[in-house]
Formats: sequence, C-alpha cells, structure tokens
Amino acid sequence: MGGKYSSHTVSPLPVGKTIIITGGNTGIGYETAKNIAMMGGKVILAVRTEERGKSAISKIEAEYVERKKEGPYGIAQRDKLDIQYHVCDLTSLKSVMAFIKWFKDSGLVCNVLICNACTYSLQELFTEDNFEATYQVNYIAHFLLISHILPVICQSGDDCRIVIITSEVHKQAVFDADYASTSKMKKYGGFEAFANCKLFQIMLMYNLDKVLEKHPTVDVLTVDRGKLDALAFPNDPHSEEGFSCRICCLKCCGKLKHDSDGAETTIYAALDPHIKGLSRGYFLAPRDKPRWPSKEARNKELQEFLWKSTIENLNSYLDGDCLKLLSEHDK
Repeated sequence: MGGKYSSHTVSPLPVGKTIIITGGNTGIGYETAKNIAMMGGKVILAVRTEERGKSAISKIEAEYVERKKEGPYGIAQRDKLDIQYHVCDLTSLKSVMAFIKWFKDSGLVCNVLICNACTYSLQELFTEDNFEATYQVNYIAHFLLISHILPVICQSGDDCRIVIITSEVHKQAVFDADYASTSKMKKYGGFEAFANCKLFQIMLMYNLDKVLEKHPTVDVLTVDRGKLDALAFPNDPHSEEGFSCRICCLKCCGKLKHDSDGAETTIYAALDPHIKGLSRGYFLAPRDKPRWPSKEARNKELQEFLWKSTIENLNSYLDGDCLKLLSEHDK
C-alpha cells in the first residue's frame, strides 16, 4: 500500500469493461483512472475542461510506457490504453446534460460509474444554476449524472456498480434541512457544507438502493476517500485555510491516505468480484468488510426528505426513462 502502483485482485479486466469517472484528472481520481486503464478497462474521464482531460491522458500514457518496462504483472499488455475524456463541468448542470447526451449518443455501455469529483469552499459561492458550489459539485450534479446514466447501467450486463466517493467526515455532520432542500445555510460554514455533502452522498446510496431492488445486476456502494484533496472551487484561493487544524488531526490519527491508497479502496469497491451483491456497502479500506456509516446517514426519514427535495430541485432536468426508474424508489 502507498507505492507508486497498487496491486489488485482483478487484473486484467475483460475487454470492453467501461468505467466512467468524474474528477479523474487529479488526486485519487487520477490514480483510480490510471490503474483501471492499465488493467485494461475502457475509461472515460468526465472532466471540467479539455485541457485537464488531455493533460491527464498524456500523463497516464507516459506512465504506462514506463510501467510496462517493470513487467507484465497487474496490467494489460497492449500498444495503447483505451482511455478518453469528455467535458463534464459539475458546476454547470447544462454541461452535465451535454455529457449525458454525448454518452447516450455514443451507444456505449456503462459497467461502473465512479462519482469521485470533490470540492469545498470556505466562502459561500453559487454556481450559474444558483446552487451553493460545494452542494452542486459534490452532491446534486452527481445525482443528475447518476439519474440519466442509471438506465444504461441497468442494461449493461451482470455485476455493474455505482461507486460514490464520500468521507468519514460525514460523521461530523449535523443534517441541515435548509441546506438539503435549498443548498443555502442560515449561517454558512465551509466545513459544515462539505460534511453535509458527504452525508448526503451516503444517503443517496441508500435511496438508490431502493430504486435498484428490482435490478439485482447493479450495486451502489460508497467509499471513504481518506483525504481532503485541495480541490478548491475556482476564485477561492483560501479554500484550504480553516481546514488546517482538522487536516493536522487527521494526519496524526493516520486518517489521511496517499492518493494511491485512496484509489486502492475505490478500485476494490468498483471491480472486486468478491463483493458482488453487497449493495449499500460503505468501505474504508480494500479487502475489508463494509462498515456502518453514521446513525444520521441511516435515518430513513432524513433520507426521504433529501430524496424528495433533490427530485424537486432537478425537476426540469429529469424526464423519460430516468424519471420512470427513479419513481421505483417510492413503490
């Protein structure tokens, strides 16, 4: 653990195994995308800009050339990796919808969707959609992406998965009903917003599991990212300030993982065949049993409140097959 390249229980991957990952151009997301691509997966990076996508792919391909020199263990042997990018800026729901249209028009399957992109801000910032930025990037934009890709996942074969990268920080959250329903807090706090979003993500797992009861080929799982990446929202140069004390405490307790360690847990949840069928699993480490998230995350009344509020907030973006599938939540 913690080395440049991780070992995996699933390698190489079957030809055509398609994985979409948001935020795959940096940090844990980059390590996850890189290793899955090297294992032979067809990887689609959903990134904020073309520049980020091109840069990530160039770097991954260069590392692959070097990795092949070390020997064949754990990687697919091919001339070129099957990896591409497409713009999906989570700060814009129009951009998310454009990505969804591109993907559906491509005719590709989706075996695994990894919701990894993450941000936070000490200042209360709002997107063009009038949602608070941390709420939109971490939660509601991913909800929208999952909703529209879900019908494809349900038809993409056996053992498909949705993996949501959350955090143990969710245990420090006190559910904020105002924030859940409007993305606005009575008194904004950067850490409180971030922690609530991590809580919402786990609640989303439970809500999606209700939708998937009639679709046993799909599991939805959550993973502790183990790290507060410095993924500051644009125009907020001070996003890491104020988190320093908490980060120092996490480091002292050994709770901050290297990117490769965080990726190892994500890959385990996304691909390991031994955990097939463990939907609603919350994982802190690879090859570990699922753990219990906070009691608040498991509160069914709060889950229901969040679900209904989110559906209302995305009302103009949900229709057709995705809305029909989401409605199974209430049956």
